[in-house]
Amino acid sequence: MASRPPARVPASSRRLARAAAWLSLVSVAGAAEAAPPGPGAWSDEEEEAVFDVPAPPTLPGLTARDPTFTFEYTAAVIETDAASRAGGRSAFAWYSHGEMETPLVPRKWFVGAVHDSAAASVPGVERSILLGSPEVYARGVWSSVRGLASGGGFGVVLPVPRDVSRDRAEVLRTARVVRPWDETRFRELTLTFRPWFDMRHITGPFIFQLRQGLDWSLVVRGLRAGERRTDITARTAFYFGYRLARPVGVGLELWEVYQLTQDLPDDRRATFAISPSVRFILANVQPALSVLFPVTTPLRGDVASYYAARFSVGFTFPTGAPRPPR
Repeated sequence: MASRPPARVPASSRRLARAAAWLSLVSVAGAAEAAPPGPGAWSDEEEEAVFDVPAPPTLPGLTARDPTFTFEYTAAVIETDAASRAGGRSAFAWYSHGEMETPLVPRKWFVGAVHDSAAASVPGVERSILLGSPEVYARGVWSSVRGLASGGGFGVVLPVPRDVSRDRAEVLRTARVVRPWDETRFRELTLTFRPWFDMRHITGPFIFQLRQGLDWSLVVRGLRAGERRTDITARTAFYFGYRLARPVGVGLELWEVYQLTQDLPDDRRATFAISPSVRFILANVQPALSVLFPVTTPLRGDVASYYAARFSVGFTFPTGAPRPPR
């Protein structure tokens, strides 16, 4: 049987790839020029303004000094596709996300672990609770008191066996569109490597943060009909934030997930989502409220549309270690 010619990559995606390449160069250049922060090098006001800024709802605070735990709960209404088993009727889903991160070297080197769970009620199918596969990661960051931070990390999603019936597969297919950038955690017996780079710039009350990475997935079980052994997905997140006052920040998060190797039509390869948010900065606690909705076709065109509300809260656990004299 003749092989199928590779799908054409849209011009918009090529432009995005070129822009990402330039951002990579800027990140490397910034890392080369930025001096890593040493404890006690700056005043408390400088550290708070440049390093302890509000974190985006989905991305981490790059230059944390203490261990952190982030919990996120998402509730969504999903408009199913008319051709699906749900027949175009509305489905409901929720998603919980927990992430623990601790610094090996404060503000420089970090290790962390992530675990997700999801559930959905799909008309005509069933209700199911789905546990995601755990992810462990390490990352590093180089920072400057001038407001520039850049670095990168590497995560591994560990394969976990699970019994996925036809009904549960339909529920999963519906629920995963709510958080498309992390859907690899819900693949059955799949090992996923997740390298990425980070960049952040702070100028006055404005915060700009970027994360771009690849997910390289390897199925470690027998393949089903039409299934690929490996899969590559690109993901990009951009955050623009503004600190209205010391205890309040607002922001806008933009995500793109691009299916590089999936056998899909070009108009279903790219998924864009947008999320405006407000965050409150309290002592050792940062609650945030946000909404999430797609800009174009949801993940792989599996559903017609969706909209979601998110509540997230970040906890900081000060170590209590005395700070050296300045």
